[in-house]
Amino acid sequence: MLRLFLATCYRALYRLHHAICLRPGNPLRHSRLVVVGSYRTGGAGKTPFCTWLAETLSAQGKRVAILCHEYAYDEAAMLREHFAAKPQVKIYTTRNRYRLAHELDRTQEFDFIVCDDGFEDSRLVGATTFVLLWENAPTRLCELWPLGNARSLIKDHSIHRSGNTVEIHCNDPASKIRFVLDNITNQKGEDLRSVHGSAHYRQINIFCGIGDPNRLCNDIQKQGIAISEKTFLKDHDRRFSDKLQRALQENPQSAFIITEKDAARLDNGTGKPLPRPDNLYIARQKTIVDETLAHRILNELLNS
Repeated sequence: MLRLFLATCYRALYRLHHAICLRPGNPLRHSRLVVVGSYRTGGAGKTPFCTWLAETLSAQGKRVAILCHEYAYDEAAMLREHFAAKPQVKIYTTRNRYRLAHELDRTQEFDFIVCDDGFEDSRLVGATTFVLLWENAPTRLCELWPLGNARSLIKDHSIHRSGNTVEIHCNDPASKIRFVLDNITNQKGEDLRSVHGSAHYRQINIFCGIGDPNRLCNDIQKQGIAISEKTFLKDHDRRFSDKLQRALQENPQSAFIITEKDAARLDNGTGKPLPRPDNLYIARQKTIVDETLAHRILNELLNS
């Protein structure tokens, strides 16, 4: 009963916030606006999909800006490292994607401005919006936080969106987009999945602070790795590095698996990466998009 009351309050505040603070704004004049989002509160694969989009568009000779929320500093750091060798892709952090998008639009520097997780910002009009669906789009109050894992209902987006919306189903055997583990390696490049990998360690521990840690665990177990312990911290935890270092010191005979986003927090905000022991492994993910869907996405972005 309490959770239903909280969900009702949440929806009322959501509607009020959008009515007062997030009224639909003006479309961009020069750059093409792209919004990547999900109804989920986290763990939908938005940042990996933004990475794939930027890679694909830059391969077509396009200049791309990716806008991350300031709170998701670790995702921005991960993206900057990924695109370090591609000056045509730039990463920005902001508390106001709408204002920054218009500032960048006026410079005419970018062909595309991609808003990572800008789905809930109803000021961003005239965009091509990609919605990553892991379940059916939510229509009922009981699917909202804290009863469910949705931030909004489908009807909350049917009013203010003036651009095209492309829904991409991710949790289906016939899904045309997949997020898969590419490798699980330490600083020496040794893969934990190798013949002599996990057998060297007393335990295999998952240590992460991401939106959907259970999906990570399932993916790792599918690789034949038996998980001994799981430590789940909150998404974007700024004390992640300290907590991980303490766990590593207390369990030197165990292997620890973190994600690329977790690894982006290991410098404690100093910009100087901390030493990474051999028993620390990073699970790296790659996005695989079906050729038919990739062609549809490119056609939508380049030709419409």
